Amino acid sequence: MIASNIYFSLEMLLVGRFLGQTAFAGGNLAMPLLLIAYAVADMIAVGSSIKIALKLGEGRKEEADKIFTTAVVSASLLSTITAVLMTIFGPWMFHLMGADDALTREAITYLGVYTIFIPLTCLVFVFDNYLRICGRIRFSMIMNIVLAVLCLFFEFIFLFVLKKGIGYAALGTSLGMSITCIICMLPFLRGKLSLRFVKVHGIKEILKEIFTQGLPSFLNNTSGRITSILMNTLLLRFGGDIAVSIYGVFMNIDGIIVPGMYGVFDSLQPAIGYNWGARRKDRARKIALCCVIALAVMCLLFTAILELFPGNIFHLFLESDSASLTLAVHAISIMGLTYLVRWISYSCQSFSSAIGKSGEATVLSLCNALIFPVLMMLILGRNGLEGLWYIMPSAALLTSAAAIVIYLLKIRK
Repeated sequence: MIASNIYFSLEMLLVGRFLGQTAFAGGNLAMPLLLIAYAVADMIAVGSSIKIALKLGEGRKEEADKIFTTAVVSASLLSTITAVLMTIFGPWMFHLMGADDALTREAITYLGVYTIFIPLTCLVFVFDNYLRICGRIRFSMIMNIVLAVLCLFFEFIFLFVLKKGIGYAALGTSLGMSITCIICMLPFLRGKLSLRFVKVHGIKEILKEIFTQGLPSFLNNTSGRITSILMNTLLLRFGGDIAVSIYGVFMNIDGIIVPGMYGVFDSLQPAIGYNWGARRKDRARKIALCCVIALAVMCLLFTAILELFPGNIFHLFLESDSASLTLAVHAISIMGLTYLVRWISYSCQSFSSAIGKSGEATVLSLCNALIFPVLMMLILGRNGLEGLWYIMPSAALLTSAAAIVIYLLKIRK
């Protein structure tokens, strides 16, 4: 998961280094809209993977194949529709946020190129889940590394060698994702794996099951993007481009940390779902406990890195004067505290989702990505730019407290 998401951070790193602060800020304004489109594919991938793992655990392979086929087609179609809508309404949204013409132009160019390729690129997230369900974990890992290398190669050629603009940054990543997607798709098309494309009847019922199980993931991703849009609006108002850029640097680091957190559970979600479906619940709980411990260690390690090297991290993405660097160090140090407790809510949410308890997972997803961040915006936003840096740590603390309460009540019941 880290490998499959690191190319977005690499892309922004190259944009910041080669194209400057305006392009970097424009890309970070557009990224939440783009990720909403990818969140649709991820929702279908996660929701279908849960149902497929449960069906395979129950020995019902034909139903698993039907879910797989429906998921691939619907992910491509729905992600494309979402991306087109985001591109159409993008200029209006960016101006509403307070972006000037130059910033809006960079953001729209970046978003538009991605939209052209999204029918294929969105399936990278889908096939990654299915490769792991079919036991091709090593192949999945290799392809994610290949993806990061290809994206970095194309972007380096376009931005450093050919000196092109931000649209070519999006083109480089899209080409890398498209090539990787085609390679990942081939084993399924050739019938080499346990999941195969089949004719499907009763699509409506299958989609209903997929959306029900994938809804927590979608709400978490989409709500997080809405939160980012609101944050960027406030940051533009109180701090301008530099504030958006600082937040963008942190979110690019977050784009590596969160997939790592998600990947700990996601890598073993098929095992948890399979054992739960096979009524081996003690084994499923033991697997989940190992995931929780790994998640806690990972988060504490990332917190330490962000607290010790905030200036170095900012310098990776942007050159800046002393005043901007001082502000960046202060802001990143505060926002880095988010991961001290974030592993608690992610663990509870992921386990609930893996065993099909979508209601609990949905509640925690909304609390983490939207409800508590927006609440903190209303409270801390009154303190200007300084208050905005404390929104993510305080929201993470409240969400973790809610997760503990939910599970204590569940255990007591």
